Amino acid sequence: MARFLILLFVSILYFRCTIAQNPLVKQWDYRYGGTGNDKLTVFKQSNDGGFVLGGNSSSTIGGDKSEPSWGNSQDFWIVKTDFAGNKQWDKRFGGTRIEDLKALLQTRDGGYILGGYSNSGISGDKTESNWDPASANPSNDYWIIKIDASGNKQWDKRYGGIYDDKLSCMEQTDDGGYILGGYSGSGISGDKTQPSWGSTDYWIVRVDSAGTKLWDKRFGGTNNDQLYSICCTPDGGYLAGGYSWSQLSGDKTQPNCGASTFCDFWIVKIDRAGNKQWDKRYGGSANDELYCLQPADDGGYMLGGYSWSGISGDKTQNNWGPSYTSDYWLVKIDSLGNIQWDKDFGGVQREDEFGTISRTKHGGYLLGGSSYSDISGNKSENNLGLEQTWIIKIDSTGNKQWDKTIFTSGHDETGLAIPTMDGCYAIANYTNGGTGGYKTQANRDTSLLTYDYWISKFRDTTFRPNANYLTRDQSLCMGACIDFVNLSQGYNSYRWFFQGAIPSVDSSANPQHICYHAAGNYDVSMVAVNNNNSDTIVFSNYIRVYPSPLPFEISHTGNALFAPQNFVSYQWYYLHQLISGATDYFYVPLQTGDYSVSVTDSNSCGAFAEIPNVKVGMDVQPGNSFQFEIFPNPATDILYVFVSLSSSLPDADLEISNALGERLMTGKIKEERTSITIKNLSPGIYFIDVMNADNRWIKKFIKQ
Repeated sequence: MARFLILLFVSILYFRCTIAQNPLVKQWDYRYGGTGNDKLTVFKQSNDGGFVLGGNSSSTIGGDKSEPSWGNSQDFWIVKTDFAGNKQWDKRFGGTRIEDLKALLQTRDGGYILGGYSNSGISGDKTESNWDPASANPSNDYWIIKIDASGNKQWDKRYGGIYDDKLSCMEQTDDGGYILGGYSGSGISGDKTQPSWGSTDYWIVRVDSAGTKLWDKRFGGTNNDQLYSICCTPDGGYLAGGYSWSQLSGDKTQPNCGASTFCDFWIVKIDRAGNKQWDKRYGGSANDELYCLQPADDGGYMLGGYSWSGISGDKTQNNWGPSYTSDYWLVKIDSLGNIQWDKDFGGVQREDEFGTISRTKHGGYLLGGSSYSDISGNKSENNLGLEQTWIIKIDSTGNKQWDKTIFTSGHDETGLAIPTMDGCYAIANYTNGGTGGYKTQANRDTSLLTYDYWISKFRDTTFRPNANYLTRDQSLCMGACIDFVNLSQGYNSYRWFFQGAIPSVDSSANPQHICYHAAGNYDVSMVAVNNNNSDTIVFSNYIRVYPSPLPFEISHTGNALFAPQNFVSYQWYYLHQLISGATDYFYVPLQTGDYSVSVTDSNSCGAFAEIPNVKVGMDVQPGNSFQFEIFPNPATDILYVFVSLSSSLPDADLEISNALGERLMTGKIKEERTSITIKNLSPGIYFIDVMNADNRWIKKFIKQ
């Protein structure tokens, strides 16, 4: 566990001002592209503070693209940058036809999972054919790719039926697997186990950490239903959202608010096994399309998309423009789907391509999308180009705090906005704009006929520091002590409060040796004072302290030492000197003396145990005629048998049988350690018997 904790504070000049208008100041921007079309669809900040941009590219090698396309069409294209936007690497993934990337997550192992759809057969990076390979115009299947932290492919999987199946979203589940969401026109075929209700239905696929399918579920009505967002819920289930043209039918329990030619937001709550628990529809008299779900701090959810509806149905505010234009529409619901409030945001022209809802740790939400509107309605700045990214900051009850138009001289699509770890905002889209506005680099294709990825970063001049927002949680083990480094400026004095720590109060600028001795989650508070005023900052649940492993003993069986098998790592010592390579849960001592082992659990917390005066070859006491241990358990290819042999038992017979009692292997035990090859056994439970004429000893093991 790290001993050195950095809390990054920004200096604050205290003054009173309005924050309604454009508090953002640009820090930097970068363009990434090749000579063809590069269209960004996903954007995340990585755990190292950098950024990952993903989308679809038809560019060949050139510009920022280091690998050729697999076919004469488009592939997934990923660009990884550092915290300042400098490119670190890029990767292309695809087959010889068309791939469309729609989702990207950083996984718990530091790598990434990419998701979208593909109509390629086995080719390029694609190792499984789609489900209708004989067709002259093959349909799409879900396609996911697992890559490591450097972008190297680890595996890929395809899921689908014989018609179009398009993945649009995914999340990593609590067991390390993935929940995949999208929509499907397939009936029972391929990986799809339920018939379609209508033209397209929501289709959810649950897979394990290696991509093996666990189950799939279809939800829909008798018309068209398209799923675009999914999130994990606190009860272990999932909430799926998109929009629906279906009336009351199939899995849909409420009719649409408008006519059958219009769609509404539609969400479906399912349990861990994919069983539907409830569904809800939200809409007005015209089209309402949901694209984002975001869990809220109070246990409810924020639903976001855009709407053509006026005041009608569930919509309580009119659009800002005429009936043929759309605005952003937000619906806040509780954990059971009941509406708490809704808000409309827009100008007099069309707000398009609603992209993101991001929860901000210092309160409220950041919305991202694109807009054709000039100053009007909620929009405070004119566009520079035709269509521009437009972001809005709202408080926790949906009131607008400020908005910002991200200027380029061109046409911009897909506005994605996220809060960053250092208290700023990063915005990404794809654009055909040259230099102009906030864009300082020309497109790779200077004819402006194609698009490039574009990222920009802005500082919020009204931001008040909050370490839950600026830094990631810090996890410690019981008994650990940490130091705090304070980078704030312009203050005369500080007073820190450390819940659950010793000391609990400190008045230095940089507190040292703050120790936590009990498991739990703890707040850290700081009061910073200057000549004019003071700021109080509370970092809720900032420190997480894991419990120490329970005490344990080393057992001595046969000529081997054993620690419990429930730890993650082991290191053995002889006379307190490290034994190189002794990192399994057992060790066969070679010398008489004192031995010890240090272990760590899944939280990287450690424990230690000793066994003194081990006598090599003299562990069997009179009267103990025979003992034996097996390891490893579970086993894969080799099983070792350790025994204590006495002069009364020079030989012993060995048998391995399955759970039905069928004898599968036989042999002899003649030495204290015997290896048995079990790689030909099928995975399952087995029993090993060691016996002589008078006695029988049995142990169970698992073959993986």
